[in-house]
Amino acid sequence: MVDARLWRRFDWLLLTAVILLVTFGVAMIFSATRNEGNPSVERSWLDQAITAVIGLMVLMTFSILDYTLLKNFAAPIYIGVVAALALVLIIGIERQGARRWFSLGGFDLQPGELAKLALTIVLAKLIADRQGRRPYLETLLLSSLLVAPCIVLILLQPNLSTALTIAFLWLVIVFVGGIERQHILIMSVVGLAIVLLVTQLPAFQTYQLRRIELLLGLTDEPGANYQSEQALIALGNGGLFGQGYLQGQQTQLRFFPVRHTDFIFSVIGEELGFVGCVIFMVLLATVILRALRAAIIARDTFGRLLCTGIAATLFLQTYINLAMQVGLMPVTGVPLPFVSYARSSLITLMIAVGIVESVAMRYKKLEF
Repeated sequence: MVDARLWRRFDWLLLTAVILLVTFGVAMIFSATRNEGNPSVERSWLDQAITAVIGLMVLMTFSILDYTLLKNFAAPIYIGVVAALALVLIIGIERQGARRWFSLGGFDLQPGELAKLALTIVLAKLIADRQGRRPYLETLLLSSLLVAPCIVLILLQPNLSTALTIAFLWLVIVFVGGIERQHILIMSVVGLAIVLLVTQLPAFQTYQLRRIELLLGLTDEPGANYQSEQALIALGNGGLFGQGYLQGQQTQLRFFPVRHTDFIFSVIGEELGFVGCVIFMVLLATVILRALRAAIIARDTFGRLLCTGIAATLFLQTYINLAMQVGLMPVTGVPLPFVSYARSSLITLMIAVGIVESVAMRYKKLEF
């Protein structure tokens, strides 16, 4: 049983923002997929809604559990995720040249999404356990050795955006964990070397490099930027208040094919306008800020790093997705948190929010 006094510290504002975002997402997925002509696509909103309900139960379960228990499972979590990332390259289903998913009875499990949260837990434990040890450079090297296999396996899928998210997550956690000034130069040099190495991988050369060249206008391929161009048109159509729910021209006439997944923000912009986009961003900013608040009030380094890593992941995913839709980044498969049709991502994010709630509820020991 959980002490009733803990519930007084439960972050109801965080939970409310998450529920509103998920509801927002289900409504926009319904608008983006109705009259699609494909029954499996048309029921995406229902699948997302069912996943959201399950996710809320998972969220509450993780908030009830003491987050410090995660330390005991860090090793098996890490081994399981690395094994899943390796296995998906062998038996995972392939779509559009990428092998990133397991098909589990109609549910597509993407281990790359789980890897983000798993590495947050593993890195937080490593750095918290080694807090105060010198030199910190040793901790940096150990943490990088944990992250490297996951990044390599994810790049082989190929999935550059998730690999970059994990690299960013590592940088944030080791920085908050107590990086020393002289190590910033070392990390910069290592980071540059990794970037140069990644650009030489065959997967990058044939898949991501083409997208970057198209974004920068270095190559001309008619129709290659069709998706992002249609997304910009949709956003422009929305104006201040939008064309109305279920009334978006680009959306309802199906001018761009992945409206309910990667480009859901364009649907929001077209049908609900600038005002709808602002409301969405305020809700998502609330979730990120409440995660940072939990990090600030956390009673230990482990909890602080957990919440910081979760907030960093949410921020970067949001930035990449929005930048992609306005032409500031190449088109890539990064879902918009809580809103895009991405069931693996939604479940993972619900677990993450549950962990944040657990940290917030236990920011200091109960007095007896």
